[in-house]
Amino acid sequence: MSDSAPPTTPAGEGLAEVERALQSLRLQQQVLATGISHDLRAPLRAISAYSAILADQHAQGLSEEGRGYVRRIREAAARMDRLIEGLLQLSHASRAQLARQQVDLSLLAEWSLAEAQDAHPAVAVEASVQPGLEAVGDERQLKQLFGHLLDNALRYARDGQVRIEISGAREGDVSRVSVRDSGHGFEMRYAARIFEPFHRLRATEDGGGDGLGLAIAHEIVQRHGGRLWVESEPGRGSTFHVELPAPPPREAAA
Repeated sequence: MSDSAPPTTPAGEGLAEVERALQSLRLQQQVLATGISHDLRAPLRAISAYSAILADQHAQGLSEEGRGYVRRIREAAARMDRLIEGLLQLSHASRAQLARQQVDLSLLAEWSLAEAQDAHPAVAVEASVQPGLEAVGDERQLKQLFGHLLDNALRYARDGQVRIEISGAREGDVSRVSVRDSGHGFEMRYAARIFEPFHRLRATEDGGGDGLGLAIAHEIVQRHGGRLWVESEPGRGSTFHVELPAPPPREAAA
């Protein structure tokens, strides 16, 4: 008697259907991200280029009011470019295949902190990073995670200065890392929405971001099977807690 494959169970058919639906959704997200990158950035590049020409070559022929309009156009184009980049990062974070490996989180935090300081040169930063923090995950995405958390900390600094403490501990098979800042802080009634896309506590013109950084950070942590939450108090700063898979424990020395 010849071998035959076991019959497909209703549960198996249901799982296969869910997987097909997820694959279709990922494909749609990829198509959307490609469309955003090409169809929106092409006219945006033209706006940026022509407004730069106006500012650099024709400024003398414009009134003070006209030069102000050109400046606003360039600033709006730059914000739009950052928004498109954020949408692409959010799409990538939700669908990219993870290259899991043991990651030095302390090194990523220090690297991301240096980049955040370069992006916010007017903010005086005092920082400490606990050495030896590790997790298992995609190194590129985890660097993005720290980048968004630290950009948020510097963006909401008080009086042009901020103190940042990055610390953590291993708890069983979980690595917990906390990013504490001395910034403005916020009321905890906003905590449930702070990780939603486009949710901002301050307008962009008042120093707020594009409303995507923390949403991307949250998506990255979820893709790694972890947790991200925040504790905050107005005038006392915020602490973002991250839980990620811990690497296998090192064997004790003989």
